[in-house]
Amino acid sequence: MNEFFLSLKDAFLNSTVTALTVIFVENAIFTRALGVSTAFSIVKKKGYLLPFGLVLTWITLASSFLSFSFEPFISKLPSAYYFRPLLYVLMIGVVYILTLSLCRALSKRFYPTLRPMIHLSAFNGAVFGSMYLCNLSRYRLLDIVPFSLGIGIGFMLAVYLLSLGYDRLNSDKISPSFRGFPIMLIYTGFLSLAFYGLIGHELVF
Repeated sequence: MNEFFLSLKDAFLNSTVTALTVIFVENAIFTRALGVSTAFSIVKKKGYLLPFGLVLTWITLASSFLSFSFEPFISKLPSAYYFRPLLYVLMIGVVYILTLSLCRALSKRFYPTLRPMIHLSAFNGAVFGSMYLCNLSRYRLLDIVPFSLGIGIGFMLAVYLLSLGYDRLNSDKISPSFRGFPIMLIYTGFLSLAFYGLIGHELVF
């Protein structure tokens, strides 16, 4: 019995570390450059941040679970390296259709609001990248849940940081030629370097 509780404790600690690592260090936007264009779209509509993060977390979790479940079969295919992206896209498509159907069936009132968020969540690099990273890192089933939660929460935190910059960088003090998308790319670049340094890398001069 003691061994069971010890293994449960180890699994919980590993899952917590995985989630915290994804949220604060291996953020999908800043260190992997995944979902940047989607983040810029959400920044302009701050009321969408929380529901978008929840939808993204669900789609990331469901897609990663599917890829994890089918990875033993995919890896046995001839030229699996070339077929894997196509199969991942098909899996995301299945999750996308199921999510749309469930939202429409469960809440017709909120469906018009959630539908564009489902479009943005499903078809962005963060979901596709998380599927690859889960299998590339050879995570166990218990690690997929905190990893997906970390992607969703980390994405929300990253978009929040971008929204703080968006309010200040789109002012009259910024040159018109840099205002908008160019200055946001520069701001994101600086944030990326900061998070890159958090991981422990050093810039080479």
